[in-house]
Amino acid sequence: MKYIIYLILCSAFVMSAQTDKTSGFKEYYPISVRPELSVGLGNNQYEQILLEAKPTVYYGFYNDLRTALNKDTITNGDAVYLTFQPEFRIYDEESKPVKTPTYKVLLGWQKIFKTNADNFLTVGLESGHYSNGQARSAFSTEFEDNSPESQALYDSFTDDTDLAALLNRRTGNFSTNLTRLSFNYRLNTFNDNNVPERIHSIIATYQLYHNKFLGVANFGGFNPEDIDIYGRHRVEVGYEFTEHFKMTRYTLSQQLFYHFGSHPSSDPLRSESKVIVYPWDSDIGFVAQLSVGRDDYNYRFLDSFTRFSVGITWDWFTPFVVKPTKAQLPDIPKSQI
Repeated sequence: MKYIIYLILCSAFVMSAQTDKTSGFKEYYPISVRPELSVGLGNNQYEQILLEAKPTVYYGFYNDLRTALNKDTITNGDAVYLTFQPEFRIYDEESKPVKTPTYKVLLGWQKIFKTNADNFLTVGLESGHYSNGQARSAFSTEFEDNSPESQALYDSFTDDTDLAALLNRRTGNFSTNLTRLSFNYRLNTFNDNNVPERIHSIIATYQLYHNKFLGVANFGGFNPEDIDIYGRHRVEVGYEFTEHFKMTRYTLSQQLFYHFGSHPSSDPLRSESKVIVYPWDSDIGFVAQLSVGRDDYNYRFLDSFTRFSVGITWDWFTPFVVKPTKAQLPDIPKSQI
């Protein structure tokens, strides 16, 4: 029960931060991950998921993206930030401590380009650490990771070994550093108030798992045997459509993820189909998602299953006025519009 309370408190923190319209949490990041809290149906054959929480937050060091988009001229903008993307699952079993939570911390930079037609092209580069905070062998509760006994387990694996059946799901270590390069293009249709009324968003991302933190520091890297199992490369493609309908905003999205070089017992493909409805055009939305294929939760990438979930989400970066008029921003000097 205390872990459920913890997840609720995390979600409340996210909601309180989101309601502060003047805080750094309201800065604009076109390439981002939404926080979510959900329940659903569909599990791997070894565990039953009761609750999932993703209390994602962004901390901006510098961000002039809104300022750049509000210029009458073609002006580029930049953002530098730190994003913390934890993920927690509560299972239908004894969870003390919480089983293998996920922690992802990334340092990011995004640059936006506005076209003559007021469409947006954004390039994003993020790099950081991804782990689950455990120390035991991924395939044994008896041995420490990187111990001779653990090494002997890897030597016994073949392409026909069902690694999901052997996985240490309670204390198995998962750790790597990663870098992501993303491109996002948004085609906008504006209403009379210069707010995007329809948005077609297309995104493509290449993700590389590597051993050195930020490419230079020798900590937080992967076990060499592990990287041969989950692979070094991932590509992602996605499409998202957002539209305002009367007092409601809704979003439809489809994302595909493909991993290269993973073990034959691991499904390389994952699909996520999502519908989000924001009543009264608010920041808080109701989300329904159908995920198929490879799991995307630290060492659970060895699992492959279909899951339908429903929950709530918070849109950090709602559509905003582009090139505001004097009536909309009467107190801003003309030189800043």
